[in-house]
Amino acid sequence: MSLYPLIRPLLFRMDPEWIHRATLTVVGKAGHIPSVRGMLQGLLTVDDPRLRVEAGGLAFPNPVGLAAGFDKNGVAMEGLASAGFGFVEVGSVSAHPSEGNPGRPRLFRVPKDEAIVVNYGVPNDGAEAVARRFASAQPSRPPVPLGINLVETNTGRPAGAEEVVEELVVAMRPFLGLADYATLNLNCPNTTSGRSPFDDPGTLGTLLSGYAAYDTMPPTFLKVVPTTDPATIEGTLAAMDPFPFVKGIVFGLPTGKPYEGLKTPPQALDRMPGTLCGRPTRELIDASIQAWYSRMDRDRHVIVGIGGIFTAQDAYRKIRLGATLVQVYTALVYHGPGLVKRINRGLCRLMARDGLDRITDAVGVDNPHPKPRPKPRPKPHPTPHANPRGTVDE
Repeated sequence: MSLYPLIRPLLFRMDPEWIHRATLTVVGKAGHIPSVRGMLQGLLTVDDPRLRVEAGGLAFPNPVGLAAGFDKNGVAMEGLASAGFGFVEVGSVSAHPSEGNPGRPRLFRVPKDEAIVVNYGVPNDGAEAVARRFASAQPSRPPVPLGINLVETNTGRPAGAEEVVEELVVAMRPFLGLADYATLNLNCPNTTSGRSPFDDPGTLGTLLSGYAAYDTMPPTFLKVVPTTDPATIEGTLAAMDPFPFVKGIVFGLPTGKPYEGLKTPPQALDRMPGTLCGRPTRELIDASIQAWYSRMDRDRHVIVGIGGIFTAQDAYRKIRLGATLVQVYTALVYHGPGLVKRINRGLCRLMARDGLDRITDAVGVDNPHPKPRPKPRPKPHPTPHANPRGTVDE
């Protein structure tokens, strides 16, 4: 896909949100044509057994996935799953449809720093509609794990903890038996409800107790704010431990705009409402991976790394710090659809350089903390409102 650098200047003259929608339309249509899916796989996939990963009870052909936020409504799953990714995450999706934030524009490019600013406010068609698309994709099931990312509905008003818990539990129901895994977006910076109720480990335990009431849950990951604070990490791990369907964590985005070290003037960023994504988040999330990996039970939980992954070296660094899988999004805006193939090829070269037989051998090698002994953690007490069969107010 070496043509992308030639057409990028033209694309960057157009509205980012329009380009995003147009890309999904094209990829969605392509994904419904078997011959085109096969062509995409041939052009963009690296089929190398050294890249295969088993994590959370799932098999991934390679460790490089597509993060939630790109295909919010599952309209291009088949095409994206044929484009070289090791897994594809759809969403974020809420129990009820939402138009997202009303203001325009809602997506901004920050090219001097290879970043974007996102202020979508999680627009989506709602869980029932997106689950129907998962069901319709079953006959031509993509060859990689498909995940669903769940979030509270952006209503434009603050919601109480009880309401958010009940809504997130209900949002999972349509995807049971359809999604290969689930990610719970516990603190999305693009909703308007403010501070997450799941900063309280007790509320997080109540949420997970609600999911435990289902007969089966897919492997589940918690999307958390990047942090190196030991108390926050231990509190989240304590809430996770009693629930075997929770397989690990994914890092979300830090709130605000970390101006330090950016080439873009602060005055320009101040005119862009939303959350900064891309290369500037790399160091904070690398530090967070290191901090979490040193404290978690690695026999039970894995880390999915995100944040500023533009090259194979970026992905490899996160893996060597403790991430088992990684996800990309912003780099696709700047480097196009050939990015994943270049990263996977580069990972193979880096493994060969280091004398490693498979990518999982690299996990955590630069994080030499002794493996923590599993220790009993207090089990959170579920509260009566955690009822997956309950109703949610509109």
